[in-house]
Amino acid sequence: MVKLLAMVLVICTPFTTFAFQEGETLTESASNELKLDPNRLTIVDFFAEWCVSCRHELPVVNQLYGELSGTGVTFVGVDVDEDIEVGLEFQKSLGLNFPVVNDPKQQLIALFKPVGMPALYYVYQGQVVKVRFGAITDIRSVILDDLAQMGVKL
Repeated sequence: MVKLLAMVLVICTPFTTFAFQEGETLTESASNELKLDPNRLTIVDFFAEWCVSCRHELPVVNQLYGELSGTGVTFVGVDVDEDIEVGLEFQKSLGLNFPVVNDPKQQLIALFKPVGMPALYYVYQGQVVKVRFGAITDIRSVILDDLAQMGVKL
């Protein structure tokens, strides 16, 4: 009976409860893997070559990375392509300048468990401040608005 109840709870619990959510602290392994600076707000962007929305959003994120240099805001990408060569070629084709951690063994994505791609996690001092899943039509405006709502002076 206990096993049945446990299975029902797992099945009925929304998948988002397993993902890092706003207010939660990242594990030490996730922070270390991403090389996060606790004194900077970092936008962690999960992406993959097969993600159509990622192809549209990443050039804008790349541009924002340059524009926000020196503001205390930075970006780190997580390329979740299982074939590292495919991921590296994708990054090169988009001319990405921001740091990217390649995750071919799916270790980081297993820790974060985003419920959609692309996925943005705003992280400050090891804590998830905001999360966005899925395609965003005007990613530039959304990120800048998010930062303004967080009180970040640009």
